[in-house]
Amino acid sequence: MRTLILIPLVFILAACSGTSGPREQPLDPTDPLATTRTERSAEELYAEAQRLIARGDYRTAATRLQDLQARYPFGGYFKQAQLDTIYAFYRAREMESTIRASDRFIRLHPQEPEVAYALYMRGRANLSRGDDFLTRTFGIDRRIRDPGPMLEAVNDFNQLIDRFPDSEYADDATSRIQELRNGLAYNELHVARYYMKRQAYVAAANRAMGIIENYQGTPMVADALEILEQAYEELDLADLREDVLRVIEENYPDHPSLRERPWFLPDLGAS
Repeated sequence: MRTLILIPLVFILAACSGTSGPREQPLDPTDPLATTRTERSAEELYAEAQRLIARGDYRTAATRLQDLQARYPFGGYFKQAQLDTIYAFYRAREMESTIRASDRFIRLHPQEPEVAYALYMRGRANLSRGDDFLTRTFGIDRRIRDPGPMLEAVNDFNQLIDRFPDSEYADDATSRIQELRNGLAYNELHVARYYMKRQAYVAAANRAMGIIENYQGTPMVADALEILEQAYEELDLADLREDVLRVIEENYPDHPSLRERPWFLPDLGAS
């Protein structure tokens, strides 16, 4: 599986100004009350956030970065803090917060090249939204759950590729789109099988046609043709059924649907 390493952009504005004024005493980073002091500079808040990220305390780091943005909205650390907030929320597995932080960056900096990163991270967050506790604990195939997050991830990655085709994230986004299309086609196939089990043949045929029309190039097209053939048989649409069988024979000559009856129909939810 391709993994693009996500690294926060640390200290690229090394000499930025942003100190709010003289402080009464040096800041002790071990002081538990230090986070509430109003005299803390942008540089100190940013440095602390980076230390927290390095320790893996991503939720607290995100809080510090948000505090920095609220206190110093016109300082040199503001934009970088927004990007690192996206990263920190993602590493903390707070996907909704990652999406909101990405959206905010895109809204405030629509023409900046770093929008590519924000779009990529929004896509990654949408891609991860279905990977929740129940899915992981009980081994539920996330492809048969709500396809909304997958559709949104495809949209995010497509925007990235369209707007920033030379971005370092474009190749990975392209690969993820193909995986997502496979997942979306599988979701539709699962629904079509469900309708076949319930003898809702018109609905099953419509779902199968949707796969054939919208997800060409995915492995699910062959099984969609089989479901379409069986639905047409049940609906006494002999001419349409024969057309589908010819397509299967020409394109998938080894497909189980061409075997001697009983016709092959995978169990609901099988891959």
